Amino acid sequence: MAATLEQIKKEITSQQEAQNGELEDLDIEGIAIGQFDSQSANLIQQHQNLISLSLVECKLKSMEGFPKLNNLENLILEANQLDGSAISYISKNFKKLACLGLADNKIAKFEDVEPLKQLKQLQQLDLGDNPITQLPGYFNKIFELIPQLSVLDNKDKEGQEIQYSSDEDEGDEYDDLGAKDADEDEEDEFDEDEDDEDDESDVKPVKKTKK
Repeated sequence: MAATLEQIKKEITSQQEAQNGELEDLDIEGIAIGQFDSQSANLIQQHQNLISLSLVECKLKSMEGFPKLNNLENLILEANQLDGSAISYISKNFKKLACLGLADNKIAKFEDVEPLKQLKQLQQLDLGDNPITQLPGYFNKIFELIPQLSVLDNKDKEGQEIQYSSDEDEGDEYDDLGAKDADEDEEDEFDEDEDDEDDESDVKPVKKTKK
């Protein structure tokens, strides 16, 4: 466990320096945490300014001992070994979540997901590569269970793939959950270009605006 602690410390220090000393976004990948104890949890928990936390391929089996982070909005726990009990914990402890990534875990039943309706700010959910995705009516059922949801597995309620602008940072992509605003902006810009035929050749793709 000592080696794991040192790896976590190293990641925190490096990313904190890159963010000018104030850690708001922490991305940890491939560190075999398994389950948090008080020491490992405290390393992360002391950074209460964290808005986004990603723990990918960390062999997490449960949320027991997980760091308590009051301001967390984005939580990515992909490629672990979490089941429905993890969702129950998340629903009770991270009320500000807007984005939750649980792809490639062990979520198997609709009942596992139902507690997420308690997260009133939740807009985006990723359950790809979980057993639950094989259940009949999966896609529509999740939107029924979580009515506030806008995006599931990177698709909107109509099943259309969400397109993100190429210049968005990975951590920011969850802020823009639809293409309607971008389409409206594109129409406005097209109208302006019609008034100035000389500039038609200079038209550039519209950069999507943040909501």
